Amino acid sequence: MLNIESTEDIQIQINDMQSGYCVLIKLINYDELQAVCGFAIAKHIMNDLNKIIRQVCHEMITPAYSKIEHNKVLVILPNSDHELIKKFVYKAYTASQLYTNEQIEFAYMNCKIASIDFPGASNNADEIYALLAGLLVHDKDRSCYYKSYDSRLHNLEIIKTSNKKLNKLRKALESNTVVFAYQPIVDRKTGHTHYYECLLRMPDDHNNLVSVGGVIQDAESKGLINIIDQIVLRMAVNELVNASEISLSVNISNIGILDSYLLEIAESLLRKHSDVASRLIIEITETSINEDYENTKMFIDRLHKFGCRFALDDFGSGFTSFKQLQNLPIDIIKIDGSYIRNVVNDRHSQYFVETLVKISEELGIKTVAEFVENGEIAKFLIDIKVDGMQGNFFSPASSKRNL
Repeated sequence: MLNIESTEDIQIQINDMQSGYCVLIKLINYDELQAVCGFAIAKHIMNDLNKIIRQVCHEMITPAYSKIEHNKVLVILPNSDHELIKKFVYKAYTASQLYTNEQIEFAYMNCKIASIDFPGASNNADEIYALLAGLLVHDKDRSCYYKSYDSRLHNLEIIKTSNKKLNKLRKALESNTVVFAYQPIVDRKTGHTHYYECLLRMPDDHNNLVSVGGVIQDAESKGLINIIDQIVLRMAVNELVNASEISLSVNISNIGILDSYLLEIAESLLRKHSDVASRLIIEITETSINEDYENTKMFIDRLHKFGCRFALDDFGSGFTSFKQLQNLPIDIIKIDGSYIRNVVNDRHSQYFVETLVKISEELGIKTVAEFVENGEIAKFLIDIKVDGMQGNFFSPASSKRNL
């Protein structure tokens, strides 16, 4: 395998080839190695990674050119097809994951790999390198070790549009122009509003209030969600302080549930405003339970002591077992809307909802059905004794409350 010293060398090789692939292997724990082992050993591990890559190329008997740079190895594989690239990636990843160093017992390799074809994606060395690096930076799937560039999935214009939307949300948060829209949860027995779910809204380019739901996934992947969780919690508590006749629920992200600082903020707010705790409902998702059951339970237990309640949102969309449900101190289960939309005509949905309502009643947990869109659905839910209902049949989310 031949060494490439510069970007100009890469461009020369690409220009001389009709087709091929560039593969970038990144040692993602390089900084940790520096902290634990020191710079010299981290560099030594990086050199070992380069040797592994060279050995894989040799075993596959394919010509290749490589360039090592800080915590990355760039490999050019000319005239390769995608099946060969997948084999190369798998062998390289396996070899790096099985790497040990007898002289340095606490050093290891943790790599992620990205590939891009040329000239299909680009024929410019700088662009190729930037796209490869971007694939590894924007990797939302923490379990995935390999990303192959696909213009349909990794379009830079999509990333730009996403960042633009996210910056609008940042601006709204910074300028305090985000507000709540309120959707009532209606009590089955009385027909009155039991409490309101707070849904975050921000102004668009025309100053119309729009949902932030479309950018929440990007907010989670790019670090903004922690700030959103804090702001939403403070907004809800302030609203409860100013309106003593209402109860409110707010959504806290899976990331926020595991944020010790957010827990401290919540405890401080509830300690300062002890009279609002019994009127605050925090909605969490099944994902948070499945990702970290123990810390999710600890979060609930700590805030339960102040008197606030917890709702498990979108139940049925994940894989929470009834055994987990029995052991988790949840006050309310919100049944996922995918079951409610079809509950009149789909027997599977009917059975699931009926069973869940019965089990919840036995466990002393209240049930709320989401996405109740018409009277036929509402009647079915009333007949099987769902405790609460939420949906446009009763009222869409609005900036005004009916109390």
